[in-house]
Amino acid sequence: MKKLLLTLGCILLVIYAVLTALSWGDGYRSERKLWRLNHEFSYLATHNDSTPDFAFEQMARKYRAFIQQSPSAIFAARGQMMLGNLYAVRKDYPHARDEYQKAVGSDDEISAQAQMSTAKTYELENNWQQAHDTYQQIVKDYPTTNTGFFVSMYLAKHDDSYDSALTFYQNLANQHPKSTLEYNALRMIALCQLNQHDWQATVQTMRDMILKYPKAMAIKEAVNTINLLTVTRLHDYDMGIQIYQQFIQKYPDHPADPLLQKMIKDLQLLKSKNLNIRFGQAPLPKKL
Repeated sequence: MKKLLLTLGCILLVIYAVLTALSWGDGYRSERKLWRLNHEFSYLATHNDSTPDFAFEQMARKYRAFIQQSPSAIFAARGQMMLGNLYAVRKDYPHARDEYQKAVGSDDEISAQAQMSTAKTYELENNWQQAHDTYQQIVKDYPTTNTGFFVSMYLAKHDDSYDSALTFYQNLANQHPKSTLEYNALRMIALCQLNQHDWQATVQTMRDMILKYPKAMAIKEAVNTINLLTVTRLHDYDMGIQIYQQFIQKYPDHPADPLLQKMIKDLQLLKSKNLNIRFGQAPLPKKL
């Protein structure tokens, strides 16, 4: 009986290995084929002005054949995106949008990218209202994708209005506590507040970020921002000192504690000398 079970187990392992290899093989072949098509398209795109229309049509037929023959919906959608890019390069924006829309629904990230590319074609046509509406739809439909996450900030920078973006990232942070999404949302919240010249709120957000996520990159960004704003904008040395003391108290023996102890001493020294350093003596970070 044991011998039979062992034999059956070996057979199942072999079947699993074969199926996995076949699946991986299909994906690898699709990846290679799409890479070759994209490489060919890249050459045509860099010689756009001197490339005749029939060469692009031949390229389009190759992409369509790839899409139809692809065993994976994801690879088919990626091919569909490239087909849209092909028409966008030729400035046939309506046709490009038709192709992009065929990629919507296959995968959230690809769908968001398809909508993003669609919005870009409207921008290229100087139709900002339609582009804006499409961007807003991405924020609504795909907020947690990489594309959707950054679209809100893109809109804020374009319109020079950060209120909507601030609300968007605050909601994300509240809805996804203790996650990478919350960490990234906090960084974007601070960036919105920085662009709104809300110095105190920016410092408090950076404080919240390092107390929740005591990682090296977060601490580096926070220390640079907190030092700069508390010294040159808020002229409140105690605010920075208290934040660093809170961190040390919460995370004793953290590798960053010696650095923060030094920051505390430096801020205390500046305070004792009653220095009033103005903005302009130190550059404000353009991005976090």
